[in-house]
Amino acid sequence: MEHSGNEILDRILKDAREKAESIIADAKKSAETVIEKQRQTARQNAEEKASALLKRAANDADIIRGKVSTDIKRQAGWIVLSEKNRLITNVLNEVKKRLVNLKKSEDYVPVLEKLIVDAGAVLGGGMLEVVLNENDSTLVKLNTLEKKISDRSSVDTQLKFSEQKIKAVGVIVKTIDDRIFVDNTFEAILSRRERELRLKITRILFSNVG
Repeated sequence: MEHSGNEILDRILKDAREKAESIIADAKKSAETVIEKQRQTARQNAEEKASALLKRAANDADIIRGKVSTDIKRQAGWIVLSEKNRLITNVLNEVKKRLVNLKKSEDYVPVLEKLIVDAGAVLGGGMLEVVLNENDSTLVKLNTLEKKISDRSSVDTQLKFSEQKIKAVGVIVKTIDDRIFVDNTFEAILSRRERELRLKITRILFSNVG
């Protein structure tokens, strides 16, 4: 009877041990499965993060390339514009130089007289003073210009030389009371027409340039 009891006890212990070993094996297997899933998840997350980083880096590179390209184009545009402005300014300076040199030619007096008549007509005729530089005061006969201004303004006109002198080339015509004047010096004329002249020079110099 005692022998039979030991066999039952041994069988119970064996079953318990086998069950424990089965539970442990299942636990190990389950743990390995969980670990493997975690590894795969971690690997997938790492790949996704790496991919996101690569995409971000690629986007950043594209943005940088775009900015660099834009900056280069902008700088090139400014260089071209600066060079165009330099050429236009050179032409304007040449125009100024030729106007100043005009006073040495036989065409100067007719030009000066026309400037006086134009200014007098703009002022509407009447009693007017003509302001010239020291050298030009002896070149012009005012009485020959009075009728031209009168005809254009329909107002009797009398001109007289002002005691005031200018250093510029050209003429200033003003009313006797000094309230209104027309500045027809070459410098003032160029200043008033500079925008128009720049547009004309631009069309002439760069009409066939992209």
